[in-house]
Amino acid sequence: MADEHKAKRLEIAHVLFMDIVGYSKLLTDEQSEALQELNQVVRSTEAAREAEAAGALTVLPTGDGMALVFTRSVEEPAECALEISRALRAQPSLPVRMGIHSGPIHHVKDANGRENIAGVGINIAQRVMDCGDAGHILVSKRVADDLAQQRRWQPYLHELGDVEVKHGVVVSLVNLYAETIGNPTSPTRLGKAHGGVRALSKGTRRGLSPAARAIFIIVGLFIALTFVLAIVSVIFAPAIVRTLDQHRSATLPQPTATAPPSLADTIKSAVAKQITEELQEDLSPKKNPAAEPPPAGAAIPEKSIAVLPFKNLSDDKNTAYFSDGITEEILNALAQIPNLKVAARRSAFQFKGNDLDLNKIGQMLGVAYILEGSLQKAGDQVRINVQLVDVQNGLQTWSEKYDRKLDNVFAVEDEIAKAIATRLRVQLTGGAGQPLVVDSTNNPQAHELYLRGLTLLAARGPGLREARDLLQQAVKLDAGYAQAWGALALTELLLPSYGLETFDAALPRGESAAQRALSLNSNTASAHVAVGLANSIRFHWPEADQAFRHALALAPGDAEAVNQYAQFLSAVGQLEPSLREIERAQRLDPLSPIIGVIHAGALAALRRDDAAEAQIKSVLAAHPEFVAARAWAATQYIDRKMYPEAEAQLRSLGKLNGQNGDSKGLLVRGMADPNQRVAAVKSLETSPENADIRGDPIWYAFYLISLGERGRALDELEIYADKHNSTFAAWLWNRGFDRLRDEPRFKAVLAKLGLPYTPPTKTEP
Repeated sequence: MADEHKAKRLEIAHVLFMDIVGYSKLLTDEQSEALQELNQVVRSTEAAREAEAAGALTVLPTGDGMALVFTRSVEEPAECALEISRALRAQPSLPVRMGIHSGPIHHVKDANGRENIAGVGINIAQRVMDCGDAGHILVSKRVADDLAQQRRWQPYLHELGDVEVKHGVVVSLVNLYAETIGNPTSPTRLGKAHGGVRALSKGTRRGLSPAARAIFIIVGLFIALTFVLAIVSVIFAPAIVRTLDQHRSATLPQPTATAPPSLADTIKSAVAKQITEELQEDLSPKKNPAAEPPPAGAAIPEKSIAVLPFKNLSDDKNTAYFSDGITEEILNALAQIPNLKVAARRSAFQFKGNDLDLNKIGQMLGVAYILEGSLQKAGDQVRINVQLVDVQNGLQTWSEKYDRKLDNVFAVEDEIAKAIATRLRVQLTGGAGQPLVVDSTNNPQAHELYLRGLTLLAARGPGLREARDLLQQAVKLDAGYAQAWGALALTELLLPSYGLETFDAALPRGESAAQRALSLNSNTASAHVAVGLANSIRFHWPEADQAFRHALALAPGDAEAVNQYAQFLSAVGQLEPSLREIERAQRLDPLSPIIGVIHAGALAALRRDDAAEAQIKSVLAAHPEFVAARAWAATQYIDRKMYPEAEAQLRSLGKLNGQNGDSKGLLVRGMADPNQRVAAVKSLETSPENADIRGDPIWYAFYLISLGERGRALDELEIYADKHNSTFAAWLWNRGFDRLRDEPRFKAVLAKLGLPYTPPTKTEP
């Protein structure tokens, strides 16, 4: 079983998929010759040779082509595709199309016992390629956004739009071509509706250029009636003011002395856009019905704000990571203010580079105010422009410009956060003189690594491993960085929940990192959250409760802290209080898929089935490849004996794991049909495809109960009570375990776990 678990380990790879167009129409000899030619072309590319020599390339034959799986950089498959395209221009008789995508893959053994690779990263790369014609190099929007961070790639990238591929998945496509590379024509599959393409630029909003927009406005002025003119003037006045402000700030004073090395030199282009940029791609209203405005009548708190990612106006686009850091620190500072709702980073950053109207963004995030900003850097000097916008009327209520030296940037962040808080008439924690932004590190590289780690931590899934690595590098560069130690502690303790680490290894490391953070700064909220999570794993419920409350007192607007406290309450059987907390977490972070899943689970535990089903469907509509959502949806349908729906979810789950889904489908058929129960139980206990279920004792017990194996289920629960090897104690209160509640062995398990536990009355922060 250990070998099976290792084989399923997920990692992020960059996949170049290609095939020969019209291959099936060739004669057998011609097929063999064509494949040999393509293989020679690929093997002769410098990108493939270098990656293979470094052990960072796997080549998978696919019958009529191949998939190249690179593991170091997203630029590697793009470079390789360019080289292949150049070489194929001399071989017009070899029509090849290519597709590139970055995503999770895992190592498996094929039917012959040989090592192979499967997963979403491979599947989506093939779907992207399938949309193309001969000569096309198509890339997913996620890959294109990564490449666009480098100036050299921007001229090659031309947006095509969205297309629905196999299994109803929608992908956003970008055509990669230049004068002598690729195919500039729109793919036949996209049809006339996608005949136009748009150059992809990270630094500009999509839509008409300012000049074109001005022309349309002028024409409208000549043909509009007087009262329409007045209305248009009122509507566009705030936008005009903002534009003029940006133009006035376009020129930054240049340093007179020789500037020290640019901060951008230390902020590398490897920032983990891996998850944040993919979320941007998913923001399209067509693909993200979960991100709709709240229902009519839903109250938006007057004291509520979202901090959108600051725009980078510097010539050096690598300083985008520096501007993200400014945004992050201001957002975290505002989250410390009691009674102020601050939209969580994960939700706010989904609007990076998006041109939605601020009113629409405010409705989607449930906030009354939005903070926008821009940053321009030259040498050792930085200019930060900020403006606070009232979402309801679109008017600017406050703006300010800050010209500072980079050695004082933390003070600038604190100054901005205080000004916003004052404007919103909220009471600062500890008095107006207490800094909100803690100058926690003087090492810009450590700070960058910390921010990258936070992005992956929020996204969950296989990216948690990379988050841990980045945070370990951060604390290695600055051992006194308390915030990085706290984030590292939380990351370590979440790894086992995603099958990425054992509890025996992760628990002591997580506890050690949390204590290190608290020894440096006892007010590190993330470290207190980690302490609470560690105590929950050990069944030390009072200590866990105290740690979570401490974290919430320090950062009442921290969605992660609220989310973890909600899960703690659910685990100890406090279902109604848990629901209230997870609803609060979702108000803070409305676009977070994991919070949406936990919310659905809380509703299901309270038997509010219709609301639970609607919630999990909204998450799946926005994030169809989110494994946790598929797993939770399946269990909810099993609880309600809705077996066809449960089988559909389990089959989708299997396909996301690179499987055909048959073994998981058999599990549900065994629940519905006694004649298939023996085969289903055998599959559950032995099939490699069900190793993920066997990897967690509570999940395993749930399926055993559902298949009538009560004794085996109790065995697994007793193992859990002894080994502390699951973080899914909340499942014990779902109806699936109702069949065991009167069992003496089940009661003994609960007693050993100290459940149910009733926390003292919670005092709201």
